[in-house]
Amino acid sequence: MKKGENLVIVGCGGVGAPAAMLSRKLMPGVNITLIRAEDRFIVR
Repeated sequence: MKKGENLVIVGCGGVGAPAAMLSRKLMPGVNITLIRAEDRFIVR
């Protein structure tokens, strides 16, 4: 991926969170968004 592009990862329970962390290490110039389900909607 090129610098400035967006990567959206849906799900955090299985491999979503590790994939997001690894993606951030391998592609530091890419914007990463992690979407996960929560009981209460919290903006982080």
